[in-house]
Amino acid sequence: ALFDNSFFGHKPWYMPSKLYTVVYSRSNPRSKEYMMKILQEQFPEAQLITEDNSLVFHQDDHIIFLYADAIGLGWSRLEKKYMTHIKSATVLNGRKRRFLLNNLRRRGLMLRRFLEVTFLPEIIFSPFLLIYGSLLVVKDKIMGRV
Repeated sequence: ALFDNSFFGHKPWYMPSKLYTVVYSRSNPRSKEYMMKILQEQFPEAQLITEDNSLVFHQDDHIIFLYADAIGLGWSRLEKKYMTHIKSATVLNGRKRRFLLNNLRRRGLMLRRFLEVTFLPEIIFSPFLLIYGSLLVVKDKIMGRV
């Protein structure tokens, strides 16, 4: 099993401080102790390894990625590094969810991470919600509900 909490340990250089604070609080990352506890519950035979360049994996080896949050913010580099040597891996996230990580799921997670960090859905839908909400308020005012 591999645990990496570097994204939540310090702010990435490319992210403004206020944005990082919001992303951090929305992600609600779990501590290393908590992740070790659920690793022992779900995979009692697993051993914790450190991210080290000397590790050699074979095609039939299996690795468990321990995400401190739900979608693995900050894990893209490590996934790319290890997924080239093995076919699939298991992910155990901070919400106690376990799933098999293959290339298709990895691409989906990368999209979700992008949307989480950029707030793109919120930016796109906020103007529509404001306009629609304003129209509803006007309608209620005309109908005498407000």
